[in-house]
Amino acid sequence: MQSVNNEIAKIFSRIADSLEILDENGFKINAYRKASRNISSMPDSLEEFDGERELSTIPGVGKDLSQKIIEHRLTGKIAYYEEIKKQVPDELAELLDIRGVGPKFLRILVKRFGVTDIESLKETIASPEILEVDGIGKKKIEQISRSVEVFEGGKKRMRLTEAHPLATAIKEEIEEIPGVLRAELAGSLRRMRETVANIDIIASAENGAEVLERFADLGFVKEVLRKTENGARVLTQAGVRTDLLVVEPRFYASALQNLTGSRAYNSRIREIAASKNLEVSPVGIRNGEGYFSSEEEIYESLGLQYIPPELREDRGEIEAARGGELPALVETEDIRGDLHVHSTWSDGAATIRQMAEKTASLGYEYVAITDHSPSSRIANGLSIKRLLQKKEEVDEINAEGVGIRLLMGSEVDILPDGSLDYPDEILRELDFVVASVHGSFLMEEDKMTKRICGALENPNVDALGHPTGRLIGQRDPYKVDIDAVIETAKNHGKALEINSSYKRLDLKDTLARKAVEAGVKIIVSTDAHRIPHLERIIFGVGTARRGWVKKTDVVNTYSLSELLKWLASHDS
Repeated sequence: MQSVNNEIAKIFSRIADSLEILDENGFKINAYRKASRNISSMPDSLEEFDGERELSTIPGVGKDLSQKIIEHRLTGKIAYYEEIKKQVPDELAELLDIRGVGPKFLRILVKRFGVTDIESLKETIASPEILEVDGIGKKKIEQISRSVEVFEGGKKRMRLTEAHPLATAIKEEIEEIPGVLRAELAGSLRRMRETVANIDIIASAENGAEVLERFADLGFVKEVLRKTENGARVLTQAGVRTDLLVVEPRFYASALQNLTGSRAYNSRIREIAASKNLEVSPVGIRNGEGYFSSEEEIYESLGLQYIPPELREDRGEIEAARGGELPALVETEDIRGDLHVHSTWSDGAATIRQMAEKTASLGYEYVAITDHSPSSRIANGLSIKRLLQKKEEVDEINAEGVGIRLLMGSEVDILPDGSLDYPDEILRELDFVVASVHGSFLMEEDKMTKRICGALENPNVDALGHPTGRLIGQRDPYKVDIDAVIETAKNHGKALEINSSYKRLDLKDTLARKAVEAGVKIIVSTDAHRIPHLERIIFGVGTARRGWVKKTDVVNTYSLSELLKWLASHDS
């Protein structure tokens, strides 16, 4: 189940990929790419645009692409895309998602070695003949081989940031089925794990059989894989397995508790229940007289503090709950500002004013506009001259008043030698500096550690962005001594970021826990490049909660005055 915007944007992006593999006209490729980016970031649905004339008003969408959108609206397909797929099947185009496999290299693999999919790619890079290609050495092949492993691992599970919106939309449709009283995400989605194998949903209804019949007929269902008396498993049109369990209202709390925790966690909970002479049934824990009315009642009967869903992994939370020592975890409502946001000054799709208005509508007190520094050429990084021009715009908007305080910031590249991409006299003029690694990922661990720690030691740096550089399912973290990074951040009073971007969630949960246990502050940011990205804060907060992060650990839960005081502590 995708919105029409996402579906069209994906098709246009895939057409651009395919045209690159076919070595077609660059102007044509860029046209599809631009249209895809603009459509994916639109706040309005394409369905609200009536006819070719209105569609053509969308930036990057001219007459030709408008006609293709209308064709899809009428037929569910785009004939040009279907023709392109005959030349470049999806199995081939998706190889561009593998780090190190660009269009030029893939063209060579296709023409010279007949690569068509992931299996033929693996055979080719394992063959000595691949080293006969100009510019291809053993080191590059080793890197691609590792990237293939990461890619295949990512294909087996969905990213949380992709699965959660889909699951939420499905849950909302289930809630509209007559007779459904409540519905909730369960399993790894409710625990906010960074990847999930499938979607689990539980619903409460008296007419379970009828609800399941209606569920199987919903528009997103491609195929019913299995149906039982109180559950159904379906495959969605997007190819995602979704399980729905429907229980009577009196069973709901027990079933929800039972279907949320990890396997190891549930095993421990059942042992505790048995020791308390509570009945453990397939539906959940029973107290002898009946089922519980809430999860809180269940944990109270077990002699445990209530354990939030994100912590139910058997990582020490049960022991902490037994002693009443679980922390009060940060909540999305605690966030008072976003400290990592991009605008059209670099590679963002919205203006500073648009970002300010949206963040103000979220109830934030402040937002840091942190466009890229000059070394990020692909991201249209700002020269010093452009940075100062941007500062003038920030000052003007602040003077006008838009209901939120804009902080003049930058995401500054940490260069390979550990220096920063702007001189100190320029950095001192900024309200907020998040320093990040955007290149030279393959450095040896000691050099990468020295590089990052050197940046954290700079008094003008406030936080380290996406600290390990990983991309979920695409790129491993770079080699770095994270303990040394945490220690340096602690010694210099700097924050480490939990980046909510859909591919990152970096720091990951376990490292976030390690950081806060060491006394290091966290910022939970979206790294938003488009207005809809600002809503992704829930994934950063979910990751923080999995990492036992409290409100007091997170810098951007501070009021504006508290934040400015914290930032001032870093001045040289």
